[in-house]
Amino acid sequence: MTISKKNGLELSMFFVLLFSTGCREGSVKRFTQLQSNETGITFNNIIEETADLNVLNYTYFYNGAGVAIGDVNNDSLPDIVFTGNMVSNKLYLNKGNMSFEDITTQSGIGKAQGWCTGVTLGRH
Repeated sequence: MTISKKNGLELSMFFVLLFSTGCREGSVKRFTQLQSNETGITFNNIIEETADLNVLNYTYFYNGAGVAIGDVNNDSLPDIVFTGNMVSNKLYLNKGNMSFEDITTQSGIGKAQGWCTGVTLGRH
């Protein structure tokens, strides 16, 4: 693919505008970090390397886990499912106002232990 001087200049200007708009002072803050003691979400996908389990012996060692968001109990609030590599899966029920309840035990999702490579939620 050949880029003409005109196209190259237009492309350069696009990237200058793109990056300059994200670096302005006083830009609107879109996200706020919440702590686990505020939300009730304590999931942490801890991966511990050993002599046998590591990226040299298992190429996909760091691949896996997942997060899915969906309304599990039909209350119109988005609930969260986390799957882990070396840790148990977790299901958190949304109680509103960014507060979640760990219902892993009641749901039975924690019993599915293994190296999870993703998660999907669906409705029937």
